[in-house]
Amino acid sequence: MTIYTLRFSEDGHGVDRRLEFKAEDLTAALIIAHREAARRSAELWAGAKKLCTIRKPAEPAATLNQYAF
Repeated sequence: MTIYTLRFSEDGHGVDRRLEFKAEDLTAALIIAHREAARRSAELWAGAKKLCTIRKPAEPAATLNQYAF
């Protein structure tokens, strides 16, 4: 198993933190990373190598319904 690190930056949703976990392979690591970073952006690392950035989805803009009465 490989040890992966999920790095979160300080943002409006939480503080700077790191989460280390073990996974069988990169596919399993991505599944875990996406689950852990569901509400925040984060970077996935394997040792000193950055594998990817997981971006928090943009919040939808409020729109007015033109047919609302």
